[in-house]
Amino acid sequence: MQPGWLSTLSWISLAVGVVSFVIVLVDTYLYGHRQPARVMEIVWLVTVLYVGPVAVRLYWNWGRPGARAPNRRGVVVTQVSRCGAHCALGFIVAEVALYGLDLSPDLLWIDYAGDYLMAVTIAVLFRLFEGPRRSVARIWPALRTVAKVELLTITTFEVALFVWLTLAHHMVSGEPLLQPDSPTFWFVGQLGLIAGFVAAWPAATWQLGRGRAIAAR
Repeated sequence: MQPGWLSTLSWISLAVGVVSFVIVLVDTYLYGHRQPARVMEIVWLVTVLYVGPVAVRLYWNWGRPGARAPNRRGVVVTQVSRCGAHCALGFIVAEVALYGLDLSPDLLWIDYAGDYLMAVTIAVLFRLFEGPRRSVARIWPALRTVAKVELLTITTFEVALFVWLTLAHHMVSGEPLLQPDSPTFWFVGQLGLIAGFVAAWPAATWQLGRGRAIAAR
């Protein structure tokens, strides 16, 4: 049994993420601050959902249309936020799917493989659907762009996430492992995604120095 305070803390943290999500959602669709690249609307909504108020501030500084002109830090924020959104969505989709199929009750590596593959798949789909033309012929260009621009940051993010999840699963729950039907599972995942966001920052900075950065805001 998990302690009551941990369950309460989990609900509070998740609620803060939802409030942050609503703030950006209202600003985007009610106040009309739409992104030039529509996929970035998903990126920022997902980012504030797991990072919370800090990400709202990053959005206000560099992500919101009409915000300050992007400098080096702003470009890195965009890079990490976008790759982080891929990882967060991959985590949510893969974990729910695996739980529903009852494929990984005891083996973390199956979860991690699913999370990573789904994150890369979502990255490719974002690239595929962000342009004016959407066709099968654009799949390979989308794959090449992800491999060149995003894969290192995604991988760094995922490694940090997996290290944290491994530690947290054994420190918090032991056996059986935490499952998606528990708020603590999502709280632990939220902390892991934040760890990934921080860990991916140096990789994104390095890629920017090599001229490999996401241009879309």
